[in-house]
Amino acid sequence: MKTWVAVVNRCEARLYETNQKNGVFDKKLKLIKKLENPRGRLKSGEINADRPGVATLSFAYSRTRLVKKQDPTDRVAQIFAKTISEELDRGVNDHLFENLILVSEPHFLGKVRAALSKKTASAISETLHKDLAHVPDHDLPQFIWPQQHQQEVEIRL
Repeated sequence: MKTWVAVVNRCEARLYETNQKNGVFDKKLKLIKKLENPRGRLKSGEINADRPGVATLSFAYSRTRLVKKQDPTDRVAQIFAKTISEELDRGVNDHLFENLILVSEPHFLGKVRAALSKKTASAISETLHKDLAHVPDHDLPQFIWPQQHQQEVEIRL
């Protein structure tokens, strides 16, 4: 059974493919796509820093309606989450995988999950609330499946 593993944060997304037989995942993760979001590294003041500030008030029947402004870094993260979800939606619609494992820090994971279609969301078999984007490809399996990795170490001893 083909499984995709999406290791994402607000700056990058790496999509891997692996196979699962009898509940055990293949040790190798094959990188199939990498998406980058350099704007994800920027601070709020650096996003749209060349634009003058704009304040708007909206009046309705002589009442002021206050609208909460979205933080620029949250907006950039939300746009990237949408890009990631579109790629995952394409994969599930093209039958490239049956199961999906999402790996991300909790705040960004919520943005990605909110952007997914129902079909893709139903393909999620596991979620891991960790930011593993900094972990090299060859070390990812021991963080994603620590029990399986521990069993292999014990067998070698």
